Parts: sequence; C-alpha cells; structure tokens
Amino acid sequence: MVKVLALLGSPRAHGANSVVVEEVLRGAAACSAIEVEKVWLNQGKLTPCQACESCFKTGRCRLQDDMEPIYTAIVAADAVILAAPIYFSGMSAQTKIMIDRCQPFWAAKYIMKSDAFAGKRRPGLSIATGGQPLYEGQFIGSEYVASLFFKMIGVKNIGSLTLSDLDARPLSERPTDLERAFELGKLLTQPI
Repeated sequence: MVKVLALLGSPRAHGANSVVVEEVLRGAAACSAIEVEKVWLNQGKLTPCQACESCFKTGRCRLQDDMEPIYTAIVAADAVILAAPIYFSGMSAQTKIMIDRCQPFWAAKYIMKSDAFAGKRRPGLSIATGGQPLYEGQFIGSEYVASLFFKMIGVKNIGSLTLSDLDARPLSERPTDLERAFELGKLLTQPI
C-alpha cells in the first residue's frame, strides 16, 4: 500500500487543481494499491511563519495550529503531490504559508543535524494551474519553490504538470492534459 499525500493549495475545492489531482490519483491507483490523504490547505487555520527561529533550537514549530497534522502527514507519506494555482506568477498564499511553515524540517536537517527523511526515497509531483494564457516565466517561481520544498521533505521531484489558459480552455476540453496527469500518477507508485 502506497500512502499518497495530496497537498491542495487552491481556495476552490472543486477547481482545476482538484480535477488534475484526481486524475493523478487515478493513474497511481491503476498501478498499485494506494491510501490517499488529501489536505485542503484553505480549510485549515495556518499562521504564517513568524521567523522566530524557535525551530532552530527544538526542531519543532512553536505555533500551535492546523499545521501539526500536516507535519505528521508529510513524515508518514510514501509519495507527495503538491498542487497550487498560480497567482501573479507565484503559488497561492495558502500553499506558500504551508511551505514556509516547513522551516522546522530545514532546521532539523541543517542546524540540528537530525534529518527525519535520511535514507527515504519518496517520489513527488508538482501541479501548477493558471487561468491566463501562457506567458514567459509564468511557472518558473512555483516550480523552483516546489523543488526546494521537496528537497526539504526528502522527496524526489519526478515530474511537474503546468497548465495555463484554463479560463479560456477548461479541463473538460483538454483530454490530452488529463491523460498526462493520469500518466504522471503512474510514476508515483514506481520505485525511484
């Protein structure tokens, strides 16, 4: 059984991000038995990182909010999907808050020399969706942040799916993009 964690950063519970994630999960389930945990970041109460450096001393965040179960889910996952809409060439605020709050993983690894993910080989996929037609640099920032996030949580980025122009061309008219999502999902259950 492969534990797949889907971190959904869209404020729309049934928007393009969730449709793409469902296709990825269908692809994963076609290859292996999976257990899915979906975290709708917009539904949680997440306080932004306060840069207090408390985690530098303890390896844990001092803020007590809905991030606690997300930390647990990240550690327990065998595979991770990070999905976020793109606003002004960056990930949604919900997604970025969650990523910034993963500073304790960085602190544990680089300051406390205690990496919870040492020796783990876990795959991850990033999904970024945008309503605007494709423009230069539209997804660069989000792909870079996703890559660093995966590095901090011991995940190898095995692929990304970026979809633009969704306002004019919805997913219902893009079977090829949904097929790409399905195929990427198959990779989540393969050894890396």
